[in-house]
Amino acid sequence: MTTHVTLEDALSNVDLLEELPLPDQQPCIEPPPSSIMYQANFDTNFEDRNAFVTGIARYIEQATVHSSMNEMLEEGHEYAVMLYTWRSCSRAIPQVKCNEQPNRVEIYEKTVEVLEPEVTKLMKFMYFQRKAIERFCSEVKRLCHAERRKDFVSEAYLLTLGKFINMFAVLDELKNMKCSVKNDHSAYKRAAQFLRKMADPQSIQESQNLSMFLANHNRITQQLEVIPGYEELLADIVNICVDYYENKMYLTPSEKHMLLKVMGFGLYLMDGNVSNIYKLDAKKRINLSKIDKFF
Repeated sequence: MTTHVTLEDALSNVDLLEELPLPDQQPCIEPPPSSIMYQANFDTNFEDRNAFVTGIARYIEQATVHSSMNEMLEEGHEYAVMLYTWRSCSRAIPQVKCNEQPNRVEIYEKTVEVLEPEVTKLMKFMYFQRKAIERFCSEVKRLCHAERRKDFVSEAYLLTLGKFINMFAVLDELKNMKCSVKNDHSAYKRAAQFLRKMADPQSIQESQNLSMFLANHNRITQQLEVIPGYEELLADIVNICVDYYENKMYLTPSEKHMLLKVMGFGLYLMDGNVSNIYKLDAKKRINLSKIDKFF
């Protein structure tokens, strides 16, 4: 006698098979798979330059210089952040009212204790900017050599030099507009002189150099003017920025503003006692009318 099973009963019987225990006595000989994460990084800063050995060694040399200049640009960005976020500490420090004040020595000691780390940052910033200006001027001098002018200079290299000009413009403007930087240094210098912490000649010279550094605005211009033919290289840098800006070859607002700042500051550097931007415009080296439309 056949038993009729409905479809619902058959499906429920199949579902019950999932609860049937099926122990496997075999040991697991395969280890669990290890997770692998792959991240593509195209910003290698020319670390792979030694792998591309060609017959012309100057491209490897250029990549090496390019890499070290990019590292200096990153360091310059850190100093720009430091200056932008600088807040005056000297305003919160109690001031000495008169020379007969009994606790004036304690006030000056606390002033030096609080401001010394900040002045150390300024000293490091001064050394960095001095090194960066010397590096930029040495690159300009090397590329402006009569024999070097015949060689091809890549767009990336010109843009990196333009980024250096942008870095100098930003750091100079931040340094000049931040009165709190000068106030903190003056307060520290006054307290340190009272406590005779700067008695040795080297400390006195460093303090004077820092004061001159905070007051001087055109050091890069003075060093560039002694390089013969520097205006020709600056004209190439300005022209590449004009081309990038005109064809909208930028991605972020910071890149767009960088091109504008390099154009303006580059013209300022070219227009001096040695060269004149109007003469360069007459020679068709730059196009002032086109640049005027961008501002």
